[in-house]
Amino acid sequence: MIKKLYTQKEINNRIKEIANELYKQYKNEEVVFICTLKGAVFFACDLLKKYKGNARIEFLRVSSYNGKNTTGKIELNLSISKDNIENKNVIIIEDIIDTGYTLKFLKEYINDMKPKSLKICTLLDKKARRKIKIEVDYTGFEIDDLFVVGYGLDYKEQYRNLPYIGVIKE
Repeated sequence: MIKKLYTQKEINNRIKEIANELYKQYKNEEVVFICTLKGAVFFACDLLKKYKGNARIEFLRVSSYNGKNTTGKIELNLSISKDNIENKNVIIIEDIIDTGYTLKFLKEYINDMKPKSLKICTLLDKKARRKIKIEVDYTGFEIDDLFVVGYGLDYKEQYRNLPYIGVIKE
């Protein structure tokens, strides 16, 4: 059984607010949104549809989870070209920030490509499990130490397609 934590309407409303905040920040400057696959794809697509400015999207694939547990090892499975990042305003789009290890890895990886600016945007921020100090610029929702699924988040590749975010109840 899955208990709803955030409805589709709540998610959509918050994404619209974030898109407006981003537009106020960047106006007509080009922004490169970097979506981390697979979990952030729903969030990134909806955010870009609501963003009024000049934007491009790139995709990275990183993994550190096996089931409900993090392995502690970050694997980059799909990379991006420096030409797409150098001297650009870059926003990393994450589904959830947990320990911070993946985001630390991503920030270092992207900073090596010399972006004009680098910001972090996450749908969910789970500060209770943070191991690394990470500054998040744009947050959809802060959550407690819960294992959540839906809206791109999965458990063993299941539940990504739920239109809401929920908690699996045993």
